[in-house]
Amino acid sequence: MEELAKVLLSNEMDLILAHKRAMKLAELAGLSLAAQTTFATAVSEVARYSLEHGTEPILMLGATHYQRNQALVAVIEDKTLTVANPLHQGLQYAQRLVEKLEISTTGRESKITLYFNLPISRRISAERIQDWRAQFMADQPLSAYDEIKRKNDQLQELSQRLKASEQHYKQVTNSLPLMIFTANQMGQLLYANEWVTEFTGRSIQSLNQSKWSDIIHPNDYLPFWKLWTEQAGQHQPFQYEFRLKEKATQDYLWHLFSAQPVANDLGKVNAWTGFVVNIDAQKIVGQTLQEKEELSRAKEELEQSQRKLETTIKELNLSNAKLSQFAYIASHDLQEPLRKIQQFGDLVKTRSTTLSSEDLLYLDRMQSAAARMSVLIKDLLTYSRLSTRQEEPVEIPLTQVINTALDNLSVSVEESMAEITVEDLPIISADVAQLTQLFQNLLSNSLKFRQKNTTPKIRVFSHTVPSTELPGSIKPVRLSAVYTCISVADNGIGFDEKYLDRIFQVFQRLHGKNEFAGTGVGLAICEKVAQNHGGAITAISQPGHGAIFQLYLPLA
Repeated sequence: MEELAKVLLSNEMDLILAHKRAMKLAELAGLSLAAQTTFATAVSEVARYSLEHGTEPILMLGATHYQRNQALVAVIEDKTLTVANPLHQGLQYAQRLVEKLEISTTGRESKITLYFNLPISRRISAERIQDWRAQFMADQPLSAYDEIKRKNDQLQELSQRLKASEQHYKQVTNSLPLMIFTANQMGQLLYANEWVTEFTGRSIQSLNQSKWSDIIHPNDYLPFWKLWTEQAGQHQPFQYEFRLKEKATQDYLWHLFSAQPVANDLGKVNAWTGFVVNIDAQKIVGQTLQEKEELSRAKEELEQSQRKLETTIKELNLSNAKLSQFAYIASHDLQEPLRKIQQFGDLVKTRSTTLSSEDLLYLDRMQSAAARMSVLIKDLLTYSRLSTRQEEPVEIPLTQVINTALDNLSVSVEESMAEITVEDLPIISADVAQLTQLFQNLLSNSLKFRQKNTTPKIRVFSHTVPSTELPGSIKPVRLSAVYTCISVADNGIGFDEKYLDRIFQVFQRLHGKNEFAGTGVGLAICEKVAQNHGGAITAISQPGHGAIFQLYLPLA
């Protein structure tokens, strides 16, 4: 800053001198009388505040360049001056009169700086600064009486015009049924009409301190301030729909916020003016119309879906009828020829004495193939009946289901000398026959796929799993808050998990029929039973380290 004049503020007369010096500087800068008075008034307000709240304030007047602007500058320093937050009324008034008011504090010492921008045409050169400094040094102050009388006349006239203008503005804005405001670029209110405090129940000072945090709806608060910051930074008009809390009802009502940038004589935007209008009724009407249209579309889609569903049900009933017919044929017409093949084979073996050992071998292989075919047909019949024949679910302890399955496998258990542990299991609602078949298949697999020269060890246990903690691969048929996971763990030969999807498909086998007997339908039956009960099944395994089959069933 190029310092041109300095005034020690110790009494009221110094305030007069400060005002005169400020007017003089503005006059030398070629500003209009109104602009001179505005700058001098701002300096006087800050000088008066410093005189009342400080001990030895010093006023320095000068000119400077900042942020590509040229401006008149007034700086007041004091070692004990404190500036309260929010700003004193006089400082707020001064802030509105100038382009920029800065307050800096170091320890107990404060400094207040005012910037009053000059038009671009009024360039400040070194020669001009030197000329101004010379005129200040040669200037002889007038008598206090003359100075006071002249300045008071000007101030009274300006004050009266300003008060009349402000009063008229307030009357107009208070008569309108909407909130009207003026704000700075940070969104702090400089002025607001009575509707703001009447609707929110909060003062302007309180709203500025809280940044409307308890007035704007939480879902609208951050998006509003983000958009305000972006638009204000670019000096662009701003509109936003948000919800404001009404003091009388404590309800959030929809409002339209609209603001426009206001430029000063130099073209710089340092304030925003706008309004906030209640649009809650329009919003409700719009939402009602939209919901009505959506409801109409949903009704039409539902009717289409209903028609498709009826068609699908008819097709499904027809398919089930055909499947039942196939099951009947499989259980009677296909089984009867197989039984005759086995019976005639036995008669040939017992009655014929001329068959060679090779002929007898062929006969045994034929009967073995017929037996496997019979087992396969029975498994397919069991699998098909899972969709066509379902019993009414009943509440039953899972332990009882496991014990029934073990009774059916008692011969295999005794032959393998298996060690089976069944821990506490929950009570669930289930089709008992289907669930018994599921666990019988799982336990049978654990007994069948055992390691050589190793006693089979099988453990059945369970735990509850919240839906939020289900493994990503588990997709239950029925949604539930909680599931029970029943695990069947063994120490058998295990399998590579890359075949996990394959083992639950019909006719899929990981081992040859000469290595392990079976039809490749057992685990497909397990998956179908799990789906019929609204659950899912998976497995965890490594070759040579056993397997754990996990059945997830909904509990609610």
